[in-house]
Amino acid sequence: MASDVRLEEGEEMFEGEKVKPGMLPGVLIGETRVWRNGRETITEVKGLFPDGLASTLDSSPGESDPSSWRVSAWRILSSFTMTFVGLGAKVLLRGFNSTVVHGGEHLEKTLNGRTSDTALLTVINHQSCLDDPGIWGAILPPSTLADTKIMRWGASASEVIFVNRPLATFWSLGKVVPIVRGWGVYQPAMNFLQSRLDAGGWVNVFPEGKVNWPREDMRLRWGVGKLVADCQASELMVLPVYHHGMASVLPNPESKGERQPVVPRLGNLVTVCIGQPINFAPLLAMLRGSGMKEKEVRARLTREVQSALEALGREARMQHMKDLERWLWRWHDNMDVVPSILT
Repeated sequence: MASDVRLEEGEEMFEGEKVKPGMLPGVLIGETRVWRNGRETITEVKGLFPDGLASTLDSSPGESDPSSWRVSAWRILSSFTMTFVGLGAKVLLRGFNSTVVHGGEHLEKTLNGRTSDTALLTVINHQSCLDDPGIWGAILPPSTLADTKIMRWGASASEVIFVNRPLATFWSLGKVVPIVRGWGVYQPAMNFLQSRLDAGGWVNVFPEGKVNWPREDMRLRWGVGKLVADCQASELMVLPVYHHGMASVLPNPESKGERQPVVPRLGNLVTVCIGQPINFAPLLAMLRGSGMKEKEVRARLTREVQSALEALGREARMQHMKDLERWLWRWHDNMDVVPSILT
């Protein structure tokens, strides 16, 4: 270790740089680089997509797309990837498991009623590493899954799934960018997602910042407040989504050092509750008119999102128990063996 480098408490040296231990075993997080088990992970965003892609996806359906062959090829591969993965999730969650959706009309109305300059931010609780693409694959129609303009932009931890270039390419075709837990709200992934909202796109985030199960003591990261506060689109709709049961389909490790299971479980019930879309424009105007500092505005907006998700969570747990009673009656008492995807 170089004698002229002073380490703060908890910092280490890795390949000549000061790094802090990450949130997972074997993960080291530096100021500009991240390693997992000694190998550098993918943290860039811009290099994942061909030049001109963003402007092509932002254009209205009636506008011409001055796309390069790289953009056209990416869109074809992306459409295939999202459709293939989404339909696989649909078979898993509606065929080999049962999924009940409450409030699906809220999502359908929001997606179909949006104009090109209306941004959509969906906020969803995090129970399993399969939540996305699992939930969206289960509830969205194939036409939406295949549409590279309509489908959501998302983010996932770089140290979990962006561990090499082939995986990074695969996830980028699913419109997912690598976020680094510990880099704060001004990192490349957050800036990219903010730009997608500014352009009127659909962005999906897990505001808890990590899988939070079996705990349900929801505490949201204030990055979601920043996305709402800094959105430059003409209108922003925030749609809360809460699900219960995904942790049974793909459980998470119970202790540190335990490897993530990759084999989904069968025969479980998943309940999804979709709330009413929230327009934060009036509250945001009031907060800014009151002279509050930006950090205070973001914190207040984060608390509002948290309150909406907590209320939806209570409803989801109540609906899950009702769905479970009907589900057990159907499969046990009524001896219905037809897969739910066919009913």
